[in-house]
Amino acid sequence: MSTNATDDTSEQASADDQAERYAELTIGDEEFVIYDRENHQAWLQSTVALDVEEYR
Repeated sequence: MSTNATDDTSEQASADDQAERYAELTIGDEEFVIYDRENHQAWLQSTVALDVEEYR
């Protein structure tokens, strides 16, 4: 996968809109779900969560 992958929505929406578009849930013991509030079929589940700002 390319590290430079983009889509049309990132250019059209502001950073605030993008921050509000995605949400996270903590379920069970140490399990996380991140989902798209506009596309309910777009989600992922993981046992690991990292702060993106720490890796920039």
